[in-house]
Amino acid sequence: MAPSKDDEFYMTFVTLQVEDTLFKVPRQTLEAQSPVFRDMFSLPPPPDVEVDGSSDEHPIVLPEPVQAIDFRRLLKVLLLPTSFVGPRLPKGDHDAWISVLKLSRMWEMEELRVLALRHLKYPTGWKSAAEKLALALKHEIRDWIVPGVNELAKRPEPISVEDAQILGLETALKVAAVRESLVTDGLRLIAGCRIATNVDFTQIIKEIFGLYASTPNAQ
Repeated sequence: MAPSKDDEFYMTFVTLQVEDTLFKVPRQTLEAQSPVFRDMFSLPPPPDVEVDGSSDEHPIVLPEPVQAIDFRRLLKVLLLPTSFVGPRLPKGDHDAWISVLKLSRMWEMEELRVLALRHLKYPTGWKSAAEKLALALKHEIRDWIVPGVNELAKRPEPISVEDAQILGLETALKVAAVRESLVTDGLRLIAGCRIATNVDFTQIIKEIFGLYASTPNAQ
């Protein structure tokens, strides 16, 4: 009698192409984490045609906006055991964890999304305040919104054209409204200069950005 295949540890590998790079990974791992991949693999293959993903010559092509560097970072978190290799991604590597967050949201990998959010603490420096706020809004990093707007509101320089291009007009106007709240209250205006370094704009930020009505991200 021929030996049977174990249900859990007899793995089928699938080949995926991202940009000009091929990846060969366990199909079961992708299926377990993502309903998107689960649905993709459940589609019956056409008759008499080599199944996409079965070889380097017939990979499953993951189209834009997926990039090879993002997918590689996701796989490091998904496949590498932390007990043997240490942290799967360097602590404080915000670019890497943004990659994980972006793809985990795209493919509904809830466990990885929550894990990425836990590693994405609001950084000092790294990018401009406008860039960090834009990323927070794009990828739903709720914990970055208040500190991002606060950073923009406290600085003496006004919202610039470059800031508005990064944030979009609607968000830039909201940030400007937060900044103007200091003027309407008549606070910290000395000889026409705006002094807001020690002001906490959290309350007005929550009101203007409607954060009270939102459900916080799972952490």
